[in-house]
Amino acid sequence: MRYVPYHRLANLPNVIVDGKATDSTVLTLSHWPCSDTPVEFKADLSAEIVYRYLSNPGSALPANCDVVSNNHFDEDGLVSLYCMLNPQRAMEEQSTLVDIARAGDFGTFTDRESAKVCFVLSAWSNPELSPLNQSVFARPYPEVTAILYEELLVRLPNIIQKIDNLKRYWQEEDQFLDTTENAIASGLLTLEEFPELDLLVVRVHDDRFPYITREHCPSWISSVLHPMALHNRSQRMRVLVMRGGHYELYYRYETWVDFVSRPLAKRLDLAGLAKSLTTMENGRGRWQFTGNDEIIARLKLVDGKESRIDAEDFLFEVKQALAQGENLNGSVF
Repeated sequence: MRYVPYHRLANLPNVIVDGKATDSTVLTLSHWPCSDTPVEFKADLSAEIVYRYLSNPGSALPANCDVVSNNHFDEDGLVSLYCMLNPQRAMEEQSTLVDIARAGDFGTFTDRESAKVCFVLSAWSNPELSPLNQSVFARPYPEVTAILYEELLVRLPNIIQKIDNLKRYWQEEDQFLDTTENAIASGLLTLEEFPELDLLVVRVHDDRFPYITREHCPSWISSVLHPMALHNRSQRMRVLVMRGGHYELYYRYETWVDFVSRPLAKRLDLAGLAKSLTTMENGRGRWQFTGNDEIIARLKLVDGKESRIDAEDFLFEVKQALAQGENLNGSVF
């Protein structure tokens, strides 16, 4: 097979991995919700779906379909494309490649080297860190995606094999992961689970943490601690982080995709909770729930630096809203 950028597919018969089908898609291999992936191939990660497809001797494509593509760039998408383009080599490296895909999408890993590979791939896609010419990132997103895939599909094996030589791209992120893990071990961060609510509460007990300055962060939480340290320790899919007067709750990525290995509690609409919390702030801040359509849905304070709500009162409101939502929703685990 050959890779063709998503925006150049036109009417070409194609296979889509880890993304949305086009009108000319022959087969979709994606964990995206409502993707029409054949039930016999379904798995938690798109990379795992691709492996199931490659392992099925009866899964031949029409002769006129030799194109594979994806509409966005991420680690699971890269691994999925790589496996479709290099099936024999992919079979030899299955555990490593799936671990990289899982680290990228879900923030969990078996081998720390997989996390480092993800840090390198993430750096490539970050305009401030990437070895690519900065002008690349001024282009439309579909073109940036195509360039990243064209560059990294050929480099992925070397990145895996020579990860130690790429320390400049993974060192900062890896150190921050160490910092978070050490903080958990020393009690600066404490983790408390409420399994009946599928909730993990993370408390940051020392204002000196983190010990290094974090930049290029997609959220407040990832500027305070490394989510991989949490996800590798807990299967709870709702995570609340509390540090002083800063609170933020998020639904993990697993709850957005078509996750099949075990039942997960459904996402609850927390817009009502956001409204109640805003009222409790007495005009000193506004809470927002970003919505369940977001890949990682967040409940966060958008006005004001810190919440004026007492930490225990805030936790009570969150737990009550989740419990009431579960009773109304009838969600199961």
